[in-house]
Amino acid sequence: MSTPSPLRSRLRASAALVPASVAAVLAVWSLNDPAQPGPTPPAGPAAVAVARGAGHDATGGHVILRLPDGLARVTLDDTAPARAFAAMLPLRLTMHDPMGQAKSGQLPATIAVTGADRVVDPSVGLLYYWAPGNAVAIFYDDLGQTVPPPGLVRLGVVDSGAASIGKGGNRIPVRIELADRTGTHPGSSS
Repeated sequence: MSTPSPLRSRLRASAALVPASVAAVLAVWSLNDPAQPGPTPPAGPAAVAVARGAGHDATGGHVILRLPDGLARVTLDDTAPARAFAAMLPLRLTMHDPMGQAKSGQLPATIAVTGADRVVDPSVGLLYYWAPGNAVAIFYDDLGQTVPPPGLVRLGVVDSGAASIGKGGNRIPVRIELADRTGTHPGSSS
């Protein structure tokens, strides 16, 4: 059975909109929210030294996301971008969710990603960095969409609390902090 020509044209037009929609979401990630200022961390190798000097193991370390509906725990990858992200912590971000598949928020400083592996088809349960918008994102649902080049840089994997990430609506406050060295959650102040 052949698809009628007008329907085929609408299907092609819809398929062409998916990458444009994802690009629009990524553009939203690049918007700064002045209502949720975060500290401006030092940049470069000194920032990693600051995190290590504070008694935290930023390499392959764990971070806690304090969300309105609970906690999530993320294990960071052992990469330079993940260590640079850890050096920025603790942070308070307002995370947005305009497409119903990822929570994302803008960082107060950029992360160097030269030579880092990039992905255009993000996986559920991973923490990524979007360099053009200077944003982090956690994908909690797979809608079959891809992101435009240059792609996302993987920072880590969600170990627990994934259900809390998808809750909370299109705009939620999140505190991201390093877990202490024993792997337990740091103090409960937000």
